Amino acid sequence: MRSKMFLLAGGPGGSKKTAEQLKEALSCCETVHPKVAYIGTASGDAIPFMHWFERPLEKAGAESVTMVPLCGTKRNILQAKELLTHSDVIFISGGEVEDGTQGLDIEIRTMLSELLEEGKLFIGLSAGSIMLGRAWPHWEDEDHHPEDASLFDCLGFAHPIFDTHAESEGWPELQKAVELEPEGFTGYGIPAGEMAVIDEHGDLIPNDHLVTCVNENGTAKLK
Repeated sequence: MRSKMFLLAGGPGGSKKTAEQLKEALSCCETVHPKVAYIGTASGDAIPFMHWFERPLEKAGAESVTMVPLCGTKRNILQAKELLTHSDVIFISGGEVEDGTQGLDIEIRTMLSELLEEGKLFIGLSAGSIMLGRAWPHWEDEDHHPEDASLFDCLGFAHPIFDTHAESEGWPELQKAVELEPEGFTGYGIPAGEMAVIDEHGDLIPNDHLVTCVNENGTAKLK
C-alpha cells in the first residue's frame, strides 16, 4: 500500500520550518533511522547541492543520505537500482524541473512507480515536489511567449500540478500549466516554508496554506 508523500517548498527563510517538516515526513517511515536515497537529477547530481540537505535530513532522523547516480559520467543504473531498492526513503531534490524529469529515463521511472506502490516513502523539495506532480510547462523560447507553451509529463505520483515558492512572482508557471489543462482542473502553489501532504491515493490533503489555481473557461485564476 502506498505511503503518504510530502512535498516541501523550501525557499528563503524557511530553513527551520523545513527541518521540522522533514522530521514530520520521516516519522511516517516504518524504520526509525531510515536510509535516504537522494535523487538530484534536477541539479545534475551536484554533490555540493546534496550536502545542503544531508545535515537537515540526518538531524530529522535519517541514518544516511546517498546520491543515486543518474547523471553524467558517474551515471550507473545498476548502482542506482540497488540504492533505490534498499533505501527506506526517496528524496527528490531541487533545481530545474525539466532537467530533473528528463534525467529519469523510463526504466528508472517505472522502478520508482513500483516502489511507490510498494509503500516506499517519497519526499520532494522545490523542483522535486513539482516533479512528483502531474505536469509542468515547457517553452520553446526563453522569453516564455504564452503561445509557445506546452505541457510535459512529470512523475504523476500526485494528481495535481504543483509549483513552489513563486509567490513573489505571482505563480506565472503554475497559471500557464493549469491553463493548458481541461476546464475545472485545479493546481496548487506551495509558498516558501510550506508543505503539501499527499494521501495514499495521490490526492492532496486539504491545506489552507496553499494557493489554489483553477482553470475557468480556459483561463487560470488564482484563488
